[in-house]
Amino acid sequence: MVDTTLLPVLKDYVRFDAESARRLQAMGPRIKPYQDAIVDRFYAAVLDDPGARAVLKSESQVARLRVTLTKWLEELFGGTYDEAYFEKRARIGRVHVKVGLEQRYMLAGMNIIRLGLHGALSKASGGGLGVFEDHRVVDQICDIELAIMLETYREDYVLKKTAEAESLAVMGRLTAGLAHEVRNPLNAAKLQLDVLRRTAARVQDASIRRKIERRTNVVQDELRRLSLLLDDFLNLARARRLDPVRCDARALLQEVVELRRPEIESQGVEFVEDIGMTSCELVAERDRLKQVVNNLITNAVEAVADCRQSTVQIVSRTLSDGTWEVSIIDNGPGVSPEVAERAFESFVTTKEAGTGLGLAIVKRIVDLHGGRAELIRLPEGGTRASIWIPTAP
Repeated sequence: MVDTTLLPVLKDYVRFDAESARRLQAMGPRIKPYQDAIVDRFYAAVLDDPGARAVLKSESQVARLRVTLTKWLEELFGGTYDEAYFEKRARIGRVHVKVGLEQRYMLAGMNIIRLGLHGALSKASGGGLGVFEDHRVVDQICDIELAIMLETYREDYVLKKTAEAESLAVMGRLTAGLAHEVRNPLNAAKLQLDVLRRTAARVQDASIRRKIERRTNVVQDELRRLSLLLDDFLNLARARRLDPVRCDARALLQEVVELRRPEIESQGVEFVEDIGMTSCELVAERDRLKQVVNNLITNAVEAVADCRQSTVQIVSRTLSDGTWEVSIIDNGPGVSPEVAERAFESFVTTKEAGTGLGLAIVKRIVDLHGGRAELIRLPEGGTRASIWIPTAP
């Protein structure tokens, strides 16, 4: 919810009162004929900017957003400006954080809308002293709305990032000790287990030998799980800086596909690749990007484990703005919107034996490359995990 103490402070600061609300409501019918033109101008500017356009996935999404902006304009002149109204506006800031839209686009977007409203008022008023007061009230409400969105952005993004950075710093210190204190006895346990297995192989009684084998297999699985958990902690803590080189994006993906295909198909999963014949060049750390793709593929394969006809697909393309897009799509049960929203946070998992670090590592590495990551549930079922990485200049 929006901080209830913030609303009266903002209203008082810009001198927004009951008369301001009344004037806005009275403007509604005069502004309505110009709404489509304002929306057209807004999205023309969005689609003309590579950074803003990168967060839009399809024409259908743009069409939905146009409807949302039209409704937003109608509510702007609705006459009711209470906490419920401003909570709706605060959601815009949260959505911007979720899709990775930078804060500067809020400022630019509000300026486009503000100019459009001023132009519409000038055309609709026909002159007169009242038009100056109308312009002033429009500025008041635009200033308040922008302040609400920016404050929400600060709470959801800046404070969250600060807390995340502090957590990673603590994890880094813990991991340094963990690597030494756990890795050495873990390796010793593996060696002793190998000795035990070789000794068990010489036992004459077959039934006793099988019992020992079953139990040593359980111990081996648990040691492997502990080793993977330690690796996840180390990978998350180490992902702080890059040593990038110029590399071929398609070749990088092809290496991952060729490595993973035998293992995936041996589990009865159809592995489909659509990475095209053309490529692009990245400035990246190859091994870390391969780790990102591997983590996403592993998640997808695990998601379809209980499906009768399971499919995992990897798709890549270079967008018109020079961004490299890679998507891993599965036909599993999908994830809930709540899980998808928090999927890239540390220790968030739906798996019984999961660490909740795999996707956190993905996001950390993608962020270091100046990209972004997204996980969504598909309407037809299944999940799509996507990353976008800037190509080399």
